[in-house]
Amino acid sequence: MQATRSTYTAHCFNPTCQQPENPLNATQCKNCGTPLLLLDRYRAIRLIGQGGFGRTLLVTDEAENSRCVIKQFFPQSQGNSEKAAELFRLEAQRLETLGQHSQIPKLLDYFEVEGNQYLVQEFVDGRNLAQELAEVGAFNETQIRQLLQDILPILKFVHDHQVIHRDIKPENIVRRMSDRRFVLVDFGAAKYTTETTLGKTGTMIGSAAYTAPEQVRGKAIYASDLYSLGVTCIHLLTQMPPFELFDSGENKWVWRHYLNKETTRDGFIKPKRKTVVSSWLATILDKLLESGTTKRYTNAESVLKDLKSKPRRFKKRYVVAGITGVIAIAAFGGLRTFVAPVVQRVSPDIITPTASESTIAGLYSTKSGEKQSFPLQHTEVMARVTGNVSRVEVTQTFTNPFKTPLEAVYMFPLPDEAAVDDMEIRVGDRIIRGLIKKRQEAKQLFEAAKQEGKTAGLLEQERDNVFTQSLANIKPGEKIDVKIRYTENLKFEKGSYEFAFPMVVAPRYNPMNGVKNPAKSAPAARPGQNIGMTIEIDAGVPIKGLQSTTHQIQSQQEGRSTRIQLKNEDTIPNKDFVLQYQVSDTKAQSTTLTDVDQRGGHFATYLIPAVNYQQSEIVPKDIVFLIDTSGSQSGEPIQASKELMRRFIKGLNPDDTFTIIDFASTTQKLSAKPLANTPENRKRAIDYINNIDANGGSELFNGIQEVLKFPPTPEGRLRSVVLLTDGLVGDDERVIAEVQKNLKPGNRLYSFGVGFSVNRFLIDRVAELGRGNSQIVIPGKPSDKVVEQFFQQINNPVLTNIEVTWEGTGEAPEMYPQKIPDLFANQPIVLFGKKRDRIDGTLKITGTAAGGARFEKRVPVDFAQNSTNSLSGGIAQLWGRSRIKELSNQMFAKETDAGVKAITETALDYRLMSKYTSFVAISQNQRVEPNSGQKVNVPVELPPNMQPNNGTQTEEVPEPAEIAGSLVAIALLWWRFGRRRAKVVKP
Repeated sequence: MQATRSTYTAHCFNPTCQQPENPLNATQCKNCGTPLLLLDRYRAIRLIGQGGFGRTLLVTDEAENSRCVIKQFFPQSQGNSEKAAELFRLEAQRLETLGQHSQIPKLLDYFEVEGNQYLVQEFVDGRNLAQELAEVGAFNETQIRQLLQDILPILKFVHDHQVIHRDIKPENIVRRMSDRRFVLVDFGAAKYTTETTLGKTGTMIGSAAYTAPEQVRGKAIYASDLYSLGVTCIHLLTQMPPFELFDSGENKWVWRHYLNKETTRDGFIKPKRKTVVSSWLATILDKLLESGTTKRYTNAESVLKDLKSKPRRFKKRYVVAGITGVIAIAAFGGLRTFVAPVVQRVSPDIITPTASESTIAGLYSTKSGEKQSFPLQHTEVMARVTGNVSRVEVTQTFTNPFKTPLEAVYMFPLPDEAAVDDMEIRVGDRIIRGLIKKRQEAKQLFEAAKQEGKTAGLLEQERDNVFTQSLANIKPGEKIDVKIRYTENLKFEKGSYEFAFPMVVAPRYNPMNGVKNPAKSAPAARPGQNIGMTIEIDAGVPIKGLQSTTHQIQSQQEGRSTRIQLKNEDTIPNKDFVLQYQVSDTKAQSTTLTDVDQRGGHFATYLIPAVNYQQSEIVPKDIVFLIDTSGSQSGEPIQASKELMRRFIKGLNPDDTFTIIDFASTTQKLSAKPLANTPENRKRAIDYINNIDANGGSELFNGIQEVLKFPPTPEGRLRSVVLLTDGLVGDDERVIAEVQKNLKPGNRLYSFGVGFSVNRFLIDRVAELGRGNSQIVIPGKPSDKVVEQFFQQINNPVLTNIEVTWEGTGEAPEMYPQKIPDLFANQPIVLFGKKRDRIDGTLKITGTAAGGARFEKRVPVDFAQNSTNSLSGGIAQLWGRSRIKELSNQMFAKETDAGVKAITETALDYRLMSKYTSFVAISQNQRVEPNSGQKVNVPVELPPNMQPNNGTQTEEVPEPAEIAGSLVAIALLWWRFGRRRAKVVKP
């Protein structure tokens, strides 16, 4: 379809109208009299594109107050109107099915009006690759690999539904603005492979320059789409028209010849900066471009497999040439004296994970549906730790440096089990306190205040660990402080307390199957904002072993408290902060804290059972290691995972069996069934691990399914699943639901969060519901304790079948969790309860220790004696949060009305954030003129192993003339060794 530029006007729906543009508020076309509101609902505002079969219009849906796209099909021959109507219905059904994919526009409606057929689809806001190529220039190898890794799973989905797109080209691949993911659009030329009428020989549909030979003859197959994708790739690499890249005389593609040339505006070809494409990728592209269908890839999965495989043979063939080349470079280094060195600045090739939904902490503005970021100046964290509980205040400081008011959205991470119970906005000299409301009600109040020109804030929960705050009508020049307060229970494990604060939500990958509730997005780069952190610990007894595994800290004793702060040189918020410490009094095995108010008596009980780990009672196990090898694991994380895996394999018990599954865009495995723990199989596993690399999307759900459908274990053996991942996926709740539903009784899942900013919500919850345990692995840190603890846990829990009963008068308390999980060595029982009548009593805790011994412990609950005022109601808030968590765990697979109602009521009663409740803060008076917002672009931080994919970073490199001698030497050596050792395809 030929794109057409147009301003926003009311566009006439009559395809024969000669003057279709009208004033935006007109009701009828001034030229032909056609009503401008289709079905009293849709108003066309711009022509997007037009072709022989119809046209595409950008419209506003006035019923929903949103934008969408309408495809209008022109009337065809009148010979068989019934058949045309049937084919149109089938087309709509096809689009409705395909629209379930998160990277294909959804079908919203379809109908026929006055002989014209209409399809209404989701509007995808972004630039297509033809526009991107014109504006940015040729793609590099990294970008082409990312394109293939993103588009091929979409094509697999399309082909699995027996559909051929038939029009793959740059104009039909759109980079969605909200998350930078590619979206495949324009299925107007698509067909079902079973529709013989549309598939007749002689009917060619598609864009000729990108069309496969068999498709030109009217015989499109799945491989035809792969051919078109290959042509798209070489066009993006060379920036040359596809017809220029094919030599019809030689009947072959000559795209390599144009890698280092470009066409000027006057039609001449001139040299350009060198574009390097590895022989490995070139071979894949050449196979995509094969004219013969028997030589071409037959399906998208085969291409993905080759992309996943590491080009080891290529590396081995040229290792000698590479070493000799380095020597030759040194020898020829003197040639530099013949030319003056010149330094130029170019954008480096940046490798980033394929991220569909990236929720990055930061503030960005919105206008007309577009998102751009806003300056975050500083983050200040103040935490007070009392016993097992922390009370935290987070203050984010922003400024509006512009001359117009600002509407902005602030996204940030918090711990997934934090009880967020307070929000306020400080704008200038005003403090605007947040009120807790039902989510929809809060949204309506915020929108009304925004339209009235009042300053307003809306705090919403997107995930258990991701929050969004919208700020409306901020005056020019004002400083904004956003304060969020929460209470959290400290994690206790391996004899240490742990305080963790997430500083960034890394990009999250959305799989090819649609995500019900995808994460929102914000732009990312290296803005350099800083963070300050102060933690005061009052443990009641002296502490020891104070350390941060992630940051440099400094501490000082202040009476009974210890004060910890970040050192000045380590204040960039690009990785999660973790603080660990032990208490001196190791005899304290149980603690109970209470809160009493008008709602009743609340208590929190912490108990470390006095039972021992017994290594002699080890049951043989089948262990399936599931390792994340997606792009987000690149760099230090994948090296950390590989080191852990090598140590895990070496530490298995003699009677254990094992295998390895790794997942990225696809899954691969060491073996079809668990292998015996023999020296040969261990070596085989180590070799497999050593060859693993990180690249592609993170199809964690597919990996989990692969594990769960593994053959059952023989009688007398236990199945243990060991997951190593950063959890950076958009369908985390679906993954958790799959484990919760399908993990077989007696099996356990252990998870390791490997990375600088992992999705702790997924890592912790999947292990909890998988009856295992979770650990966070910081890349670059020693793994000895991680491995030691893992083998202690996987060999046997120390306490199972745990039950809690109440002994005392009055009604029994409401306690959470309702089912206490099995305990491993040095883990506590953590229990939250509420007793409406506030009458004291005793908790009786029983269980089965290792070896079958009975465990029993009684813990008194005294609401008067154990009450703590220093937490300001924190225990009550933690009980409310634990109830919400319990109810949410029951709805990972499907929401229920009763569950939503119970969570909403609990959140409102305890002033807590949840999926269904939000904070809203509104100023009393109008402060700005409505609808006068300004939008800006400011980047936000990413974890250390990730780089933003926006081309803004630069680095200094030498001009080619500076290394002329080196290039000559490399060329000579490459010719000598490469000619003899590798197959060379000449352009």
